[in-house]
Amino acid sequence: MMRRTALNSIVAIGLGLSASAALAGGLSGVEAAKDRQVHFKEMGKAMKTIFDQLKSGAPDQSLIKVQTALIADHAKALPSWFPADSGPSTGVKMQALPVVWTDKANFAEKAHNLQIAAAKLNAVAQAGSTAEFMPALKATGDACKSCHETFRQKDPD
Repeated sequence: MMRRTALNSIVAIGLGLSASAALAGGLSGVEAAKDRQVHFKEMGKAMKTIFDQLKSGAPDQSLIKVQTALIADHAKALPSWFPADSGPSTGVKMQALPVVWTDKANFAEKAHNLQIAAAKLNAVAQAGSTAEFMPALKATGDACKSCHETFRQKDPD
């Protein structure tokens, strides 16, 4: 178990460095679009891991803490994942709708709401506050959903 926790910590640190590299610039629009997709998959995997742990009957709290930290870190970086030249014109297949780049104020507000919710989720997880965890998890999920409703193509059925 300690080995898995250590590995998850190393992965989380590496992901943070990857996000930092993207923030430093130098990515083309195509690279930024692909990098963004990787980060969103990481966030989705982190949420799935949390839900899987909660369903397990004996959740690994250290694993949940790593995942909530990843979500909070990614939420902070999320607005930077959408540089002007990384939209549909790149030719990269993506779920991001063009409105991300045309309704910047609404997108910024929704991203900010996610940042607040994810930070709260992470704080609650790190503190071990089980009573507050599920409401914080729901708020984070709701913030994700709110953005998806406006700025993401629906998944094909």
